[in-house]
Amino acid sequence: MKLKSQILFFFLLLLFHESYSQKNCFCTLQGKVSSKENREKIKGAYVYLKGTNFAVQTDSLGFFSLKKICPGSYTLVCEMSSYDPVEIKVNLSNQHEENIALHVHDEHLQEVVVSGKRNETSAQMRGSLSAEERKERDGLNLGEMLKGISGVQSLQTGSTISKPVIHGMHSSRVIILNQGVRQEGQNWGSEHAPEVDPFVSKNIQVIKGPAGLRYGGDAIGGIVMLEPNALPDTNGIKGELQSIYFTNGRQWVGSGSVEGGFKGGKGWGWRVQGTIKNGGNIHSANYYLANTGVQEQNFSTQIGYKSRQFGADLFYSRFHTVIGIFLGSHIGNVNDLERSIALSRPLEQFTPNEFIRDIDRPNQDVNHDMLKFKSFYQVSSQYNLRLTLAHQTDERLELDVLRAGKNINTLSFQLSTWNGELLLDGANSSQLWKGQFGLTFSLQDNITSGNRVNSPTLVTSLLPNYEQNNVGLFAIERMVKEKWELELGLRLDQKQIITHRPIKNYSFIIDRDEKSFTGVSGSAGLKYHWLDNLESHFILARAFRAPGANELFSNGVHHGAAAYEIGQPNLKGETATNISLNTQYNVDKWDIELGLYSNHIQDFIYLRPMVNDGQAVYIVTLRGIFPGFTYEQINARFNGLDGQISYHINPKISLQQKTSIVRAFNTKNMEYMVNIPADRFEYLIRYQFNHNKQYVSAGVTQVSRQSRVEPGSDYAVPPAGYQLVQLNWGYQFKNLDVGIRITNALNESYRDYLNRFRYYTDDQGRNIQLRVAYKFS
Repeated sequence: MKLKSQILFFFLLLLFHESYSQKNCFCTLQGKVSSKENREKIKGAYVYLKGTNFAVQTDSLGFFSLKKICPGSYTLVCEMSSYDPVEIKVNLSNQHEENIALHVHDEHLQEVVVSGKRNETSAQMRGSLSAEERKERDGLNLGEMLKGISGVQSLQTGSTISKPVIHGMHSSRVIILNQGVRQEGQNWGSEHAPEVDPFVSKNIQVIKGPAGLRYGGDAIGGIVMLEPNALPDTNGIKGELQSIYFTNGRQWVGSGSVEGGFKGGKGWGWRVQGTIKNGGNIHSANYYLANTGVQEQNFSTQIGYKSRQFGADLFYSRFHTVIGIFLGSHIGNVNDLERSIALSRPLEQFTPNEFIRDIDRPNQDVNHDMLKFKSFYQVSSQYNLRLTLAHQTDERLELDVLRAGKNINTLSFQLSTWNGELLLDGANSSQLWKGQFGLTFSLQDNITSGNRVNSPTLVTSLLPNYEQNNVGLFAIERMVKEKWELELGLRLDQKQIITHRPIKNYSFIIDRDEKSFTGVSGSAGLKYHWLDNLESHFILARAFRAPGANELFSNGVHHGAAAYEIGQPNLKGETATNISLNTQYNVDKWDIELGLYSNHIQDFIYLRPMVNDGQAVYIVTLRGIFPGFTYEQINARFNGLDGQISYHINPKISLQQKTSIVRAFNTKNMEYMVNIPADRFEYLIRYQFNHNKQYVSAGVTQVSRQSRVEPGSDYAVPPAGYQLVQLNWGYQFKNLDVGIRITNALNESYRDYLNRFRYYTDDQGRNIQLRVAYKFS
């Protein structure tokens, strides 16, 4: 496989090399970017030629320069968070100067990132998808979409459930900010994927490491930030329609959005969006996987008003999905379970000969609703006051296979959460120190039995009913000079969990238990500009994360993951100390970024397979036999490297390489940990045609075997490494955008180490994605 991938890669390189130096591209486009309101030069604005690889950020004086461009007509785009984007037609024949004035829009929130090039603050390592990469991944779930970012992988449960892994950590250690609000769902399990529709959010960025103090000290792994474009504030209607078909699973995805302003209502805007997804059984390289379909229906709407001094908007979204769980993961006895894990192919009853679209049991049925109000008021020329309030409900049913013909819901979760943030924001002030000071809170109820949180009926639920309350105070100060930027932050969090459990099933006598956790988080970040095209970020951060209810109180079968999980009520909070260094170098044809980090976590809460010295422990229940996992506390260290290199051979041909490496081990006994991402390397060659924004690309993803696992510490040894070939083609003509993406193009049979169902089955085989998008106005 390795030889075939290399031959394909270098064959395409030679094929495209013929066009090298065919044109004498000598044009230069340069200028300055400033604010239209006060003529202040804008640093960090993203300037690019649409449909090309020419892109740059403005320096500390607002200056930009794009060199070695072929003569012709282009569209120059300038984007910057808190400003309206600008598009300018330019005709290049030699050197051309174009100064750009941006108009500030009052919808600004610090988490908004335009095209992933503008950073919320200086004190973070970060990553993002380019506009092209985003289009190629449209229709995928969030976890799979973000795998294109170095340092980010995905924890899977089969081929339809995926969640992001940042620097080796996931679930409650990774905060997902959906529309500026912490996404609250049953996010602790590997099979509890984020209940978000990526089509809603045009701007997606990943902050790596524990530095996002505004949003919580518990983001030890990092933060995923999803934001839509700003609402329109002028009259007129525009929108977008997308249709995507995946051959594997015969899955169809349709999404559309319409937005506009109000005639005679200056400053008012609205948007309506919806998505439908329907797919059947996934196919590995050699066989269908029984009961692996997915159905999804999503809807969102937003209305808002903004002026120079005041703005507010109201947002509502509903997410609904039904996900089939591979039938071969639910086994009736120990012998069959051990045989299923040992086999190279699932038993015949779990690999049907024909495609099936219907979803049977076991499955998940999830509904998530969010209502959000967000506003700002300019209290002075230096400060804005911002208020965000949100209410979320998350209803999850996990249905087991039928037992003795009984059709019952084996697990039921009803989560209700109120979130809020009050922020005094001086991040855009003209003062030397620019500060943010805020208060956050959340009030949460989770019901697993009964109708009220304090009146449960069952003791046999995976979790007891509980209330969880969080309050946080934070302050962030930032100083910006010509050559360097300094940011300091401090946060205090207090968390309270109150559980309610009957002394026996259906008893009116309820045991009530309360636990409280308090912790301090802080960060210091320095960004230094060595040269106009060379800068480094150094971050030192301390983060505190209180244990979650699942880590404390789990005791039962997690059907989506086909595992029995056991919590520990005496767990302490985690304390992480993180050091990271990130350097970016951009010169002529080279774009290089290298990030190094070391994260030491005291009292790390570790979900360990119940395998001791090679002796596997299986839990026998009325619902079948399952591998066991228990929560323990260790001292852990995560070291790693993220790298990305791009080289533009000429304006048409470019090469790219991405690297993600994580090393994690228990510092008490110097043993490696399970379920840590294996080394990942990606290689891509891209060719850009002259007309209609057409391009082709080919790439290879190489994932090594995870050799850093202690023998006899898991139910199965890590699978072999693998290499997957992908091919892409895109074409844009006026308002129409079409593309083809082929993943696992050579239909390789493989198992990914981060897939919980690697115990039972291979991963997805070849998948051809056909997409069509149409924009109208």
